[in-house]
Amino acid sequence: MNTIKNESVYSQTIEIKKSKFICHVKQVNSKQELDNFLKDFSSADAKHNCYAYKIGVVNIFGGYSDDGEPKGTAGKPIFNVIEKNNLTNVCIIVTRYFGGIKLGAGPLTRAYTSSAANILKIAVIDTVKEWNILRIKFNIKNKKEIEQFLNKNNVEILEKNFSNLNCLFEINAKDSQIIEIKHMLI
Repeated sequence: MNTIKNESVYSQTIEIKKSKFICHVKQVNSKQELDNFLKDFSSADAKHNCYAYKIGVVNIFGGYSDDGEPKGTAGKPIFNVIEKNNLTNVCIIVTRYFGGIKLGAGPLTRAYTSSAANILKIAVIDTVKEWNILRIKFNIKNKKEIEQFLNKNNVEILEKNFSNLNCLFEINAKDSQIIEIKHMLI
């Protein structure tokens, strides 16, 4: 799975038959971040603020809104772009300023799809990394050996604590590394 580079907001405007479609995309990692993004980038003076989002890696949830456009012509096409690009933890919002000419369902769907697809062409895409935070406890005499093992296997050490003769490390490990780490500790 992929997502948009964190802390980046990308914007792009396209015009179709005098209607302006302004698209924004951002990484969102929670319902609260989603709500804040929608609040910040929805325009009160625009006719429509249509969006789609998908959040999560294990427990995935998503949704979309046509915001007054004919059913299925805005939110769902934007969501389909998210799905097609295998994205998660992302929200795409397309604000439409009506130009006085009705587009019809087909051209409207293509306009929202194009807006969403085009914004992803300029966005920096990151791979979603799945990590597990583990706490490992071991005898202090094994510290050097364990640190070398973790470094060699690209396991990030988040925190180190020492007490008496023991070490307690908090580490970031991939699913595939957990069994190997357990074997090493035994």
